[in-house]
Amino acid sequence: MQVNSSNSSSGGSPTSTTLEAVDYNLQFPTWSMEYLKKAALQQRLVRPRSLAWAVMLNAIPPPSSDIMLSIKGHRNFYNDLREKLSMDPRAVIDDDPLSQNDESAWKQHFCDNELKALILQDVVRTYPDESYFRDKDVQDMMVRVLFFWARAHPSPGYRQGMHEVLAPLLLELYSDRQQSHHHELSETLQYYLDDKYLEHDSYMLFSAVMKGLEEFYSTGDVVPTSCGRLPQTRTLHNQNEAVRYLERVREEHLFPADPELAKHLADCNISMELFGIRWLRLLFGREFPRTEIPHLWSFIFCDGPMLPNLHYIVVAMLISIRTALLECDTGGALSLLMRPSSASAGHVCALALHLRDPRRYPSPPQPHLNNSHESAIDAVNSEWSYGHNVEEEAETDGSEGVAEGGDVARSLATLALLRARLPAAVAALQAALPRPPPDAIPALEQIAQLSALLQCRNHALIDVETALEAAENQSSYVVGKRQLVPVMMLAGKKTNKKVNPVQTNQVKVINKVKEVPLQVFHQVECDSTSDLPFQDPLRLRTE
Repeated sequence: MQVNSSNSSSGGSPTSTTLEAVDYNLQFPTWSMEYLKKAALQQRLVRPRSLAWAVMLNAIPPPSSDIMLSIKGHRNFYNDLREKLSMDPRAVIDDDPLSQNDESAWKQHFCDNELKALILQDVVRTYPDESYFRDKDVQDMMVRVLFFWARAHPSPGYRQGMHEVLAPLLLELYSDRQQSHHHELSETLQYYLDDKYLEHDSYMLFSAVMKGLEEFYSTGDVVPTSCGRLPQTRTLHNQNEAVRYLERVREEHLFPADPELAKHLADCNISMELFGIRWLRLLFGREFPRTEIPHLWSFIFCDGPMLPNLHYIVVAMLISIRTALLECDTGGALSLLMRPSSASAGHVCALALHLRDPRRYPSPPQPHLNNSHESAIDAVNSEWSYGHNVEEEAETDGSEGVAEGGDVARSLATLALLRARLPAAVAALQAALPRPPPDAIPALEQIAQLSALLQCRNHALIDVETALEAAENQSSYVVGKRQLVPVMMLAGKKTNKKVNPVQTNQVKVINKVKEVPLQVFHQVECDSTSDLPFQDPLRLRTE
């Protein structure tokens, strides 16, 4: 530990002497809760950063005589949980493997396998450009951590997106262990940084973070089955907490802070859940370059395990790109919001601090953003990645056909643009061409049909990956009902030419609007077992 005699307040020391923390040094004055929080606010948290996160999230106490006892307790708890949930059904006497009894060990065993397959389907797609997550042992470890947490928390259970919360935590734990080899470690750090407890500590840290995020993964009053799937329902259920939370953020924080921006989003019919649910559930993990995530999460974790100030991050991210948003229409604004933030994580954190306490923290200067209405629209066809070219990386790492956030963002932005602009374009064509040329009729019919199909769903409830998973925030009683899509069939011009009787029987001219029943399928209707996830959808687990 380095001791400086300076009385500068930038060090954040509780005493008159400024104490500067040093990596892998657990001296108590620089690892007190007060010091760690101040260091996190200034984005200068030292290593092992994962240990500092655990302290700020109240998973373990600050370094003292009790810290090793607390770490050991967490590891013993994980051992007990793993032993309890890994029971071999063959050891149960008089239990039929075909039994449908809820108490049957065999039924639970099959449900567990299905849940693990569901988790693996997401895990194999984690950070496709990061070699660490392509390792089979790492993927198996992630599946086990997520599976045991889901079984220990049946509501919400496992939901898509949780693997992207675990991944940065696991990578930070791994990095702390790798960089510790260059330092002389105390007995406490040697115990904490033991490689054989990486899985145990991953579960500890993930559980601590999920205390604050768990409510955003809830599915209203619908409880998932033991297989990890939401049950089929035909009754109304309540909104999930994330939607209610974002509505409060808009009314209580965004409107007072920037009424012009809030009104513009409302005029564009862009609800907060379209982008906000992804922000919350992934803890902004896709909104910034991966190298900035540890500093952003340090800033968020310093407020404690319930993460009470996430709404300031949401508002700060919107205000940081307000100029570009105000220049965009609906399609451009959606495209901009579904891409990573143009502002840095440091600027967003500084702006969030200003929103929390304007008198104490000045407003940071507005960053120069190269976003305009045109660039936001053009971004639909641009690359979206963590500062890398996805196509070039696919050629080098062999991760062929891996779909990451960029593919989803581009697809959703394209869909949003089509829904916003195609119907208006069809109406303009119909008004301009009341009697279209015969050669143009087939093409116009196809455009009208595509426009009708796009309007089958409510534009305000576009699914954004995990945002509205399993019909969240939608009335489930309409699921499975037939919807009638009008398709205009334009008759050809009358002719005096003689028609072959044989051809007359083969050709039928329709002179009126025909309602074509369109069957709308939904995930909850798939009752058969054929929809089980493939064990290795990306062929990354080939031995």
